[in-house]
Formats: sequence, C-alpha cells, structure tokens
Amino acid sequence: MHTKHTVQRPKTHLFKISLALALTVQTAMASEHFFTPAEAAFAVSPKEVIHKLRLTGGTAEAAQKLIDAARKESPEALLQIEATGKLKVGAVPLRLGSRMMLVISPGGGVTASAKSKATSLISIARAETVSISSSGPGHAVLDGGGSKTISGIVVAGGKRINLDQLSVIRCGKVGIDYLGGDAEAVNEAGSVTRCHFQENGNGLQIDTTAGFMCLDNEFKAQSGTALAIDSLNSVVAGNHFSGNHAAIVSGSDRGVITRNEIGDTAALELTAASTGNLVSENRGTATGLQLKLAGSKQQLFHNDLQGNATLAPESQEILLMGNAGLQADPTATGLKSFNPPTFDRPHHDPQIVAGMGRFDLTVPGGISKEPKTVKPEPVDLDVVQKAVDQARAEHPNDVIALKLEGKYISRSPNGLKLPPNTCLILDGLILADHGTPLDPLWVRGEPVSQIIQLPSTGYSSVSGGKLDGGRQASYPINANTGSTALIEGVTLVSGARDGIYTKARDSKDPLFIFRCSVIANNGRGIWAHVASRIHSIANFCVGNKMDGIDLDAGANDCTALFNVSSGNGRHGVFIEEAVNHQIVFGNTLSGNGSAGVHVWNEEVKGNTGLNVIAANECGTNRRGVSAGGRADDRTANGNLFFNNVCRQNRLDGASAGNSHAKGNYFSQCVVGQNLEKDLSTTDSAAPFFFNLVTPTAKP
Repeated sequence: MHTKHTVQRPKTHLFKISLALALTVQTAMASEHFFTPAEAAFAVSPKEVIHKLRLTGGTAEAAQKLIDAARKESPEALLQIEATGKLKVGAVPLRLGSRMMLVISPGGGVTASAKSKATSLISIARAETVSISSSGPGHAVLDGGGSKTISGIVVAGGKRINLDQLSVIRCGKVGIDYLGGDAEAVNEAGSVTRCHFQENGNGLQIDTTAGFMCLDNEFKAQSGTALAIDSLNSVVAGNHFSGNHAAIVSGSDRGVITRNEIGDTAALELTAASTGNLVSENRGTATGLQLKLAGSKQQLFHNDLQGNATLAPESQEILLMGNAGLQADPTATGLKSFNPPTFDRPHHDPQIVAGMGRFDLTVPGGISKEPKTVKPEPVDLDVVQKAVDQARAEHPNDVIALKLEGKYISRSPNGLKLPPNTCLILDGLILADHGTPLDPLWVRGEPVSQIIQLPSTGYSSVSGGKLDGGRQASYPINANTGSTALIEGVTLVSGARDGIYTKARDSKDPLFIFRCSVIANNGRGIWAHVASRIHSIANFCVGNKMDGIDLDAGANDCTALFNVSSGNGRHGVFIEEAVNHQIVFGNTLSGNGSAGVHVWNEEVKGNTGLNVIAANECGTNRRGVSAGGRADDRTANGNLFFNNVCRQNRLDGASAGNSHAKGNYFSQCVVGQNLEKDLSTTDSAAPFFFNLVTPTAKP
C-alpha cells in the first residue's frame, strides 16, 4: 500500500534554500586502481644483506642449481633473482624458499616444456618473505602451455608472499594456488596485485591466510572460477572479471569485496562457511547477473548489479541495501531487504522493506518568497515530531517516507526522534538553537542532545540537507540506539561534541555512513564506539577538532573505505583501545594534526590488533601511519599496513611501533620526502617489512 500526506504549511515567510558545499563526493568508478608500486630505501630491513643472481634462460633444473648454490653461499641474505631469459619447466617446478625475490623480464618468462610433467611452474613451500614480480614495463608471463594438470604458482604454508604484475595463462588446473600458514594472522598476509589471468582452469585460489590483498587484477576466460577466496579480513578491490565460468566465490570471514567490475553471469557466490562480508559499490557490466548468497551477516550495499540474488535455505541475516537492479525473493529465509528512498535517489517504489507498505509524509519548512531579502521563519522541529508520531500511530505497518523541505529549527535537546521504519529526506537545513552556551565543556555523564536520533529497532535512513548543531547540540545525528540504518549525503556541522555518535549501539544492526560531509565538529567527525559494523564509506571528514574517524573501544568489525579525512585536529583515522578486525582502505588522509592513520592502545587492557590498513594516501600529516601501545597489557601488536602512500609528512612516513606495539607488518610501502624518516623503526618493535623494491647491492 502506498499513501501520501502533506502537512499544511504554517503561515510563515517562505524562502528558497540553496546549500553550497565546499566539498562534494564523486561517484565511484569501478575501473579505478588501488595498488601503487612500492618505493622505499630497503626491502626487508635497513640492515639487509643482498645477494644478486642473474638467470639468463635455459631449463628450470639448471636455474634451480644456481639458486640453491646462491642460498648455500649466503644462507641469511635476501636473494634477489633476476630472470632475463626464458625458463623452461620440465619434470619439476622451479622452487623458491624464504627471503627470495624473483624478478622476471617481460621478454623472458617461465613456461612449461612440451612434455612437462611438473605439477606447477613455480613452487613456494613453507617459506616466508618471497616475491615474484615483473621487471617491467608490462607483465611477466607464466605459461602452462595448456596442460590440464599444471598450476602456475603453488604456495603451501606461505607467509608474507607478494605476487605482482604477472600474466598467468593456460594453466589447466589453477593460475595461482595460495595456501597460507595461519588463517588468523593478518601480519602474515599475502598479496596478488596487477596480475592478468587468462585461459586457466581456476584463476586464483586463496585459503588459510588472513588479510589477503587481491587488488587491480584482470581475470579473463577461466574455464572454472576466476577467484576463490577464504581469507579473514581480506580485501578484493579494483579487479575486472569477464568471460569466466564464474567470477567470485568467497568463503571469507569479514572480508571486503568492493569496486570491482564484474561481467560474468555467475557474478558472486558467498558460501555457507562465509560470514560478515561487506560487498559494496561493485559494478556489473552485463545484465542477468546471478548471485548465490549463503552464510550469515552478509552485507550487500550500493552495488550496481543487474540481476538476481538467490539465498540458500540456511542463510541468516543477509542484508541487501540500496542495490540498483538487484532482485531477490522478498520471502526468502534470512533476507533483510532495505531499499530506502534518498535525496539522490528519491524513488517511489511501493516496497521499501519487505512485508511493509509505504506512507509518504511531507512537513514543509520555512521557505522564502520574493523578495529574497525577507528572512524566512523556520519551522520548529516539534511540529515535525508531532506529525511523524501521528503518522506512525495511524500507519503502524508502513514505512514512513518523510520529506522535509525548507528551514527548520530544533529548540529541544531531544531533537527529532525518528520512529522505527522511517526514511527521512531533507532538502534544506535544520539548525539547533537550544539557548544554551556555545561549545560547552565536556562533563562525564552529561545529558546528551541531538538534532536527529535514529530509532532503536527496525530500519531507518537520513539523507540530504544540512544539520547544523549550532555548537550547542551534542550531535547532529545520534545513532547510539540501533536499527539497520543509512546516513547518506548529509552535511553534519558544528556539533558541540561529535558529528555522528554511536556509543552502545545495538551490535546486531549495521550502520552505513555514505557520502556525507562531516565538518567542524567539536570532537570527532564519526565516532564508532562500543558498536559493531559501522561502515564509513566515501565521506568527507574535515576540520573536526579531534579525529575525522575514530574506531574506538568496543567498535569491532568496522570499515572506513574511500573517505577523505583532512585538516582534523588529531588523526585522519584513529584505531584505538583494543579494537580488532577493522579495515581501513583506500582513504585520502592529509593535513591532520597527528597521523593519517594511528593504531594505539592507551587504557583498555587487551590488544589493538588484527586490523588492516591498506592503500591509503597519507600526506602532509605529522606522521603518515603509526602504531604504539602504552604498556604490556595495553598493546597494538600484529596489524597489517599494506601499500600505504606516505609522502611529505612533517615527521615520519611510517612509524613502525614501540616495545608495546610489536610484530606489525609493513608491506609494499610507498614513502618519500618525509621531513624526518621515511620508515622509522626500532628493534624493540620487531616489525616485519617487505617491499618489492630493487635494493642497492653488488652482484
């Protein structure tokens, strides 16, 4: 049922609002790339010893003898192997061990001989700190010759393996088969970047590893599955899929699949073993795409995938929110479907939430008439509250699509409390004016105030317009209650505390903060605190007094993706106080008072660990990225920092930890022009480094 009602406009002066934002969020393009070639002064350590070996071609057996001899001669050195000619694999694969970097010329390559009986072209078994890459320009070729039993690269029990800019073709079994050594340790993560897979059986298989980075690859014409991945907190982004039997099959736990371009009909399968994945902003290049969804707590958000999603009978909490063109049976077991009308997409579909009707309600605000010099009188938000409460009472089984146009004023500390199952579109301004002192000092346990408070149950959304806290309301939006919610395209300014507040939010309800401008609040811009699954995507967080985005104590399984967080008083993104499993990816973090990303534990007993910080641009901050802990029982150990670009910072590009922040892994770093150290490290921090650079060494 779809009904509509408009509240009569109060007899006030009218005016026309034009909100001009200094910053706007651009629509995501699936063709963008996220990996940047490493730039650093060393590969694994400032004290590293390099042994170089050149292979000019011939058989893999002959090359193996040279590699083994070099390792025997320098058992602890980093062995840099340059393959300038073509290597032919016969009976056995080429074997690489720990601390080896194989650099293959595009004019050479590794190929299977006509009668090869090897199970793979290259084997890496129970080894760590190993890389295979192209010397460039272009890809280095690994060619299986069409054998149905051969794989390109097989990794078994690998730790910290980086594979970059390879073309893996005609391997009948699998292009790359990657089996890690520890399914929980993100500081042992591997990566496959900028690779081309074509005409293999399966393309890339990943298992028993955490934090895996699958970035900017192309998968074409695999006869099986292009990408099969089971990796805790992995990231799959910037990849292209076409002509494959199936594109992506994921059994991952809390992974991110984002901004990929998918042209295969069998586009995505989330297996029954998978849980808590975020699938967002992917684009389909064909119609009739098929998605098979199973497992639990999956979140599909804002994808452009024209096709159908089928849920397995045992599925639990499969959320579909704002996915253009994606259909699903609304009666499917485990489905949570939310298709809110928003300022940018104000649709009139009768179904917003499965099983509920729709009731449209407009409550006009103050809008100016001619002459424009006449100042409009804003409508009190209490008028809106009474109207929406009445609508909820009269339409208990409908989603309320609430439209506010014009100027409003919030004089009550309670602001507007949205009832469950309400979608608010604001085309105008709501200003808080409580008649209280500006910028009140923080007092523990103080009563809070807000302009809008989200409901505690059901579904809710707020989109468009400007919420101005007037330096009096604690929060432009208070999301500490619950409800599966979307905050999209809202400008949130001048909160006396934070822009968006979430403390003690119901952990079962995810919150998406998307394309908002969060500006000049007196605390954090976005504060995720004692709440789970807070997803901050493509926001501008600028000029806030503390952090742009703070992932604070108890805020587990959150993401910060593709945000701009700049000019904030403290950090661009702060990961603190014993939180785990945060993914901070693809953000631009500049001009902040301290770090672009800081990982820290000050006062909560436990470890701020198992977090993934990858592909962020961190420039002109005090530090680019950094980690530290306060005491033996308050640590920041075992995080992954992958391919962060840290240039022109006032102190260090990357600060690798202290005696209470150990074992953090810094991989594929891009650093330079920092005023003190590009990579700052101490023995007590015991970090891991692995950068695919060409260190200076004598042959």
